[in-house]
Amino acid sequence: MKYEPLKRHLESLFSRGEVRLEFAEIERILHFPLPRSARTHQAWWSNTRAGHSHAAAWLDAGWKTAALDLAARKVSFVKESVGSGLAEQGSPFRHQNEETIALPTKALGERALRMLDEHVKTHGGDRASACIALLDQLANDRLAAMVEWFQNASPRSTVDAVDLIREDRDSDER
Repeated sequence: MKYEPLKRHLESLFSRGEVRLEFAEIERILHFPLPRSARTHQAWWSNTRAGHSHAAAWLDAGWKTAALDLAARKVSFVKESVGSGLAEQGSPFRHQNEETIALPTKALGERALRMLDEHVKTHGGDRASACIALLDQLANDRLAAMVEWFQNASPRSTVDAVDLIREDRDSDER
């Protein structure tokens, strides 16, 4: 793959959330000059994988383009989960203030890891998506339990809703 050196370089920056590179730095990493379209067209830097091996390189490494300055010949890359980039048509966009929660796997117990792995095995995805799905399910289960507790703790109504509606309707007719 022609852009593999860029991919490997970005992968080596796993501890950083954003990196700004000059086009000349990218050319040194690649060992060849960027095409003219990279210097003149914002769309070249879009995060479109199909038919664009250069974009596939940074996307496969887990990065997206964020800020582009064609005049200064600089581009910023952000980790894919961080909040901004170039839309597929090349127009700038920003995610809503997206917060990332990092959870080291060593902070989880053995049973929690088995639960995540079982979820991945059953539903696909990765441990991060499994963690999100399981936390959402836990929140829904807690809400359902709270509603059930409230219903059980509340006194039962002896009034029939149909009778209330009928009574209200009959009083309007008078």
